[in-house]
Amino acid sequence: MLSALTVAAFTLSLLVPPPGFSVEVLSVSGEGCPPGTAQVAPSPDNQAFTVTYSDFLVQGKGSEAKKTCELQLRVNHPADYTYAVEATDYRGFAALDAGTTGIKKASYHFVGHGPTRHITNTYAGPMSDNWQATDKPDPGKLVHGPCKQKKPLRIVVELRVKGKSGFMSMDSTDSSVSAKFKLNWKKC
Repeated sequence: MLSALTVAAFTLSLLVPPPGFSVEVLSVSGEGCPPGTAQVAPSPDNQAFTVTYSDFLVQGKGSEAKKTCELQLRVNHPADYTYAVEATDYRGFAALDAGTTGIKKASYHFVGHGPTRHITNTYAGPMSDNWQATDKPDPGKLVHGPCKQKKPLRIVVELRVKGKSGFMSMDSTDSSVSAKFKLNWKKC
């Protein structure tokens, strides 16, 4: 019985978000996010942050085309907490002719610390619809940032179109958020 209580207490310590946090954009680069076109905001419940892209679109006509966006963020939080990215949700729109493929690739890691998480999603034409991609790593494989240092979180997203003709974007026709990063908090 004691071990069950210990596991429950440990699990709760991972889920309780700290009081208030902020996200600071350190750098934005790439042809997928010209200056002023990527916005980052923490959620009111301190459990996630969102990235909204307003001009991230790649279009291909008979050849491969790709665009990338790289963000470096500092998640500011109390010193006795750290976090891991528990899940990501990406949304967008794709209009792909038959014989055309749209690909969304994403990776994220703490700069100078820990392994990178890579996610690839492929969409085949014909398609003209919103798309959504969710990634949820195994809870045992979450990588929390170091406790003593607040390392920047580097996020790289690539959109690629291969084949006849089509486009793919990181926004959606219903104006929903383009990307959401759910956080897993842990006391140091």
